[in-house]
Amino acid sequence: MPKIYSNEKRQEIRNQLMLVGLELIKQNGLKRMSIQELTKKVGIAQGTFYNFFSSKEMLVYELADAYQKRTNQQLEKIIQSKGYLERNDLGTLYSRMFLKDEDNVYRFITREDLQNLYTRLPHDCFRRMTDVKAEMELNLLHAREKKENYDLDAVINWIQIMNLTIQNKDILVAAGVAKMILRMIENMLDELFI
Repeated sequence: MPKIYSNEKRQEIRNQLMLVGLELIKQNGLKRMSIQELTKKVGIAQGTFYNFFSSKEMLVYELADAYQKRTNQQLEKIIQSKGYLERNDLGTLYSRMFLKDEDNVYRFITREDLQNLYTRLPHDCFRRMTDVKAEMELNLLHAREKKENYDLDAVINWIQIMNLTIQNKDILVAAGVAKMILRMIENMLDELFI
């Protein structure tokens, strides 16, 4: 007979699965992260995982969604405080996102992982997970001193190139990756701001 958990305990287990899942992805990569190891570390039966997530790909989707929501909240705080976003605000956000944020699951998945997610996630989930254009359009509504005729497609391409760089960092010179990302952020911001 399956265990019955209170709502509080369910939320606690879900949070633990997400936290430990992210740690395992960082250590082993998504491909080698196993539900068996994850549930063992959380202290639940392997089958119980599926009461919280339909697959490990849905776990990744939930990690990405939670990260995006936290990022949006950070931007909203800046906008509420200052009334606008400046070049420096977006520069800081993107450098943290690509180089520092340990809870950004995108930093730890490979191109192969992304392809797997594409084939295994429901299409609308994958689209939401990868729709940087909609997020950027929302952010730019509050940007101060942006160019009148910036090329949004070029901006999105810079973001995607940064994503590709992070996803393929294993084939790049490790010491140069952060420097490259920072240069790409500057190029992206040059496209947007006066």
